[in-house]
Amino acid sequence: MQTKFLNAIKGHSWRYFLAVGAIALIYYAASEFAIGTLTLSTEIYPMWPAAGIAQVALLLFGRQLWPGIAIGGFLFSMNVPSANIATALISAGARTLQAWTGTYLLQKINFSAGLDRLKDVLGIVGLAALGSTLINSTIGSILVCVTGLSSWSNFGTIWGSWWVGDALGILLVAPLLLTWQKLPKIGTHRHQQLLERAIWLLLLLAVGWLVFCSRTRAAYARYPLEYLPFPLVVWAAFRFGQRYTALSNFILCGFAIWGIARGSGPFLKHASSIPQALLSLQAFIAVIAVTGLVLAATVAERHQAETSLRASEASLANAQRIAQLGNWDLDLNTQQLRWSEEIYRILGQRPGTFPPSLEAFLQYVHSEDRELVKTSIDAALFEQQPYSIDYRLALPDGSQRTVCEQAAVNSLYISSTVQDITDRKRAEAALRASEERFSKAFHASPVGIGICTLTDARFLDANDSFLRSLGWLRHEFIGRTPSDLGMWVNSEDGRRLAQMLEAQNSIGNQEIKIRTKLGDIRDWLLSGELIDLGSTQCVLIMTSDITERLRSEEFRRAALAAESANRSKSIFLANMSHELRTPLNAIIGYSEILQEDARDLGADEFINDLQKINTAGQHLLALIKDILDFSKIEAGRIDLHVETFTILNVVDQVVATIAPTADKNNNLLEIQCPEDIGSMQTDLTKLRQSLLNLLSNASKFTCSGTITFTVTRSPETPAEAAKRNKQLGVYRGGAPTDNSSPSGSSPRDWIVFTVKDTGIGMSSEQLAKIFDPFTQADSSTTKKYGGTGLGLTITKKFCEMMGGEISAFSELDKGSTFTLLLPAFLGDHSTLLFTDNSEK
Repeated sequence: MQTKFLNAIKGHSWRYFLAVGAIALIYYAASEFAIGTLTLSTEIYPMWPAAGIAQVALLLFGRQLWPGIAIGGFLFSMNVPSANIATALISAGARTLQAWTGTYLLQKINFSAGLDRLKDVLGIVGLAALGSTLINSTIGSILVCVTGLSSWSNFGTIWGSWWVGDALGILLVAPLLLTWQKLPKIGTHRHQQLLERAIWLLLLLAVGWLVFCSRTRAAYARYPLEYLPFPLVVWAAFRFGQRYTALSNFILCGFAIWGIARGSGPFLKHASSIPQALLSLQAFIAVIAVTGLVLAATVAERHQAETSLRASEASLANAQRIAQLGNWDLDLNTQQLRWSEEIYRILGQRPGTFPPSLEAFLQYVHSEDRELVKTSIDAALFEQQPYSIDYRLALPDGSQRTVCEQAAVNSLYISSTVQDITDRKRAEAALRASEERFSKAFHASPVGIGICTLTDARFLDANDSFLRSLGWLRHEFIGRTPSDLGMWVNSEDGRRLAQMLEAQNSIGNQEIKIRTKLGDIRDWLLSGELIDLGSTQCVLIMTSDITERLRSEEFRRAALAAESANRSKSIFLANMSHELRTPLNAIIGYSEILQEDARDLGADEFINDLQKINTAGQHLLALIKDILDFSKIEAGRIDLHVETFTILNVVDQVVATIAPTADKNNNLLEIQCPEDIGSMQTDLTKLRQSLLNLLSNASKFTCSGTITFTVTRSPETPAEAAKRNKQLGVYRGGAPTDNSSPSGSSPRDWIVFTVKDTGIGMSSEQLAKIFDPFTQADSSTTKKYGGTGLGLTITKKFCEMMGGEISAFSELDKGSTFTLLLPAFLGDHSTLLFTDNSEK
């Protein structure tokens, strides 16, 4: 025992020793109180409260606090006369063993301190009060007889009184302390509950005093008034529970003991001595205590069962409401019908609106389904046939719901469940519609779709697009694998796709090459997803033939490369033309200086050669100038310089420049320009160069003919103004001019320059290409007349820059007519940046 004690206190803090000391002190005080106050006879103690205190201490705080009981019992035993240390230790050990054993046995049955279960009450009565008390009563009685404090002839009486005293101490004190360890909770009707409990307590005190302590009982002494407190105990058990039942037992016991001490009470009436009266008292206390505790536990268990039943019913109702599932039961003997509240809700009514009946239920069944329901119920009633049917309900709000009813039949009842399956039916209909739409989309989709098994990649189905892209017929395709069909151009593609599907459960936009039935190689963009078809796991394959797209992408990249090369060429030509023009200017200048020196020196034989050098240089310079201008236009590096000038002056300058060329081929140059033609605002240099290009071409390709140069002013209509403004806006920066601008949308004058000749003319095929760069009528024209073929191209670009347009008309061997249409007023900007329209 010493080892157990050391193990018990090992590792505990000061709180443990404080608890042990408190228990020891309380146990000692309770024992002294019993000796000093409850000693009504030298042979019998009515009850021993220390036994109940010891039992509660170990139940609430643990069996490891047994040293407190041992110390308290030892101290008490040492105060008994003729006691010694040995007898005190044995007595303390017996008391401790009794409490420890009772606690151990109660814990084995999962004892609850609230005493709300009949098992707990029977446990504390049978195991603690009646069972464990055998230990202390037996050891204590033997110890008293052995030490000579009493003779062995009184062993039975001593043992009985000791056993009953400890048992009553446990029965009365332990329930009181266990149930009142926490304060009671008052419900919602707080004032009513407090008033009822106050009345009960006052009545209990009054009846207890009247029955057990009053000395004015002569008139009614012949009546058994000791049973009068029983209704109050029952009241406490039914209304207040175990806590107040234990309190009533304790109070009545106190009054009964006090009454005997005062020499009054019903137990002295038939007793010849106080010990006999105490035995009657103990029997009364035991009966009323056990009866009250058992009754209170039974009521508590019933309340718990009712609460659990209500919770189960509420849970069932909630489950039925969530599942939209109602039930009804028909007693075949009494023909009584019961149904749940959810049936009312399914019918669109509030619960309890009308009494349950089959006739009332059938009124809600759709008229087309009513006969089916009635026939099924009749078969269950008269033939005991279960049924499961789906039918429609017509609700009061005009809506329709679909329900599924399943009925089970036995010899006593028909039990049926009615579940609202409207949403499920709608979902099934939607699923069927979705499957139908998928089937239609599957077969009509322009995307190739195929389905194959996951395990062996055997094709189960494919749409027409998939089959058409491969060239196979359906009966040739279904049931075969890609390897059987020879689809893989690269066998690694199949393994790569299988590994990707295993790792990611999908394939996303993979480019592969496949071989068709005819052996053609095509490029595919392939995706795949895992799907389940029944119990078979399959792969849904979606493909797009991207062969043409890849080829067009190659063509686009080639075109971009060509365009880039063309821009590089233009930049190169612009740079080279500039580098070539510088030395040519020096050659032309030196040839002119040498001509003057030859005349001064009289070396006339060199003048003709020097003139040829000068003429060739001028010709080459003109070619280089055309190439330079065209390169600048293509490279977007040419500006528009706007100025105002008189048209007649420009005409005179151009005619004076072109006249020698026209005379060289014996051409007649006619000028038709009104004196009042006025002025215009545009790029003078580009206009002069454009007119010189047109007149030069006319003079070059006309021999002994007539060249007519006509200039007119022509006002435009508002519609023409809007059209011209839109085109002009593109060349001013890429956006049309605001229509509200006076200089933009308002009608304006146009200057029309027309150059007509009677030269060689052009065919319609030649005319269609006349404005293309580096193009002349044919190769013989280039050989005979020379030139770069850029003059008309440059003229067209300049014309578009200045907001105008150029047109040509020609007939072979009859001559050509070129018309240059330019706005008289281009704008008030001194410089406009030109953007090549071909890049827009």
